Amino acid sequence: MISRAGVKRALVSYPSAHRSEVEITRRIVSENIFPETFALGRTVNRDIDVIAETGSNISLHLPFGSFNIDDICDSIRYAKKFGRIVEIAIVDVVSYDMNEVVRMARRFSECGADVIQLPDTKGQGTPKKMAEIVHEVKKIANAEIEMHCHNDLGLSVAEAMAGIDAGTDHVDTTVMGLGERNGITDQITIARYLNETGLEKYDVDAFREVYEYIFNLVLEKIGSSFFMDNMPVIGRNVETVTAGTHAGTFPSDHYSFNVYTGRNAVKSALISRGITATDGEIARIVEIVKDRSVESGRAFRLEDIVRVYGEVHESS
Repeated sequence: MISRAGVKRALVSYPSAHRSEVEITRRIVSENIFPETFALGRTVNRDIDVIAETGSNISLHLPFGSFNIDDICDSIRYAKKFGRIVEIAIVDVVSYDMNEVVRMARRFSECGADVIQLPDTKGQGTPKKMAEIVHEVKKIANAEIEMHCHNDLGLSVAEAMAGIDAGTDHVDTTVMGLGERNGITDQITIARYLNETGLEKYDVDAFREVYEYIFNLVLEKIGSSFFMDNMPVIGRNVETVTAGTHAGTFPSDHYSFNVYTGRNAVKSALISRGITATDGEIARIVEIVKDRSVESGRAFRLEDIVRVYGEVHESS
């Protein structure tokens, strides 16, 4: 349905998270649903290998915290060997000094990255700040520019519009803005803006069909309370961490666990309940949560993790 609306690029999965992510990516690629399909992973060879096996293009993100820029460039070069489009995300881009952003973007471009992604990962940016970053990176990078704006403060659409005006080539969006915490830039809003500015031509009626489907799915799986929880600033989801790669970076007492959950998230959640699990128990809990989340199409809450810990601990 989304492809019929005119969407040409789609990031569809995180293959290293679970075998189901690999399977769905292969299917999307084989059926040629989008002209350009991407899958996401870390800047490590094993993630790149799994992505490449699906046939998709390769989207990588920097680690949260410290990293060696030479190692990142090695990963970019390794990914390029597969002959796919390779993009690299400078996570939490607004936390860096502008000179550092420019330095990294230039280096990654020189190493062969086709796309430099600029994510406002913590949703703390402003339209002015993101436009400035796009403008400066656009001047020096021999690569396309992509924006990824989180909506914690309700500014993701405004940031994206400012970035479009500043010359970004791509904007990451989702239906109803759904995503990590309380989501990212809303798709139909940006599609309408691009239609009005004459930059693109999307089928609004096709989007309406997608939105109705996702709306009903949310009601079925979560309930109407989700929409209040997902509000910027005051919504519960603003402080809810889901992705395993985010768990050690975003202080939170609220967790949601699904196929993207990792060991850090499970460990932190159990510690918040005074439970110290062994590494083996944590690994088993993560495996169970991923499998059950895929089977049910639902996310787990902290109480569910404690219950699964009980199952694992008793059987060990």
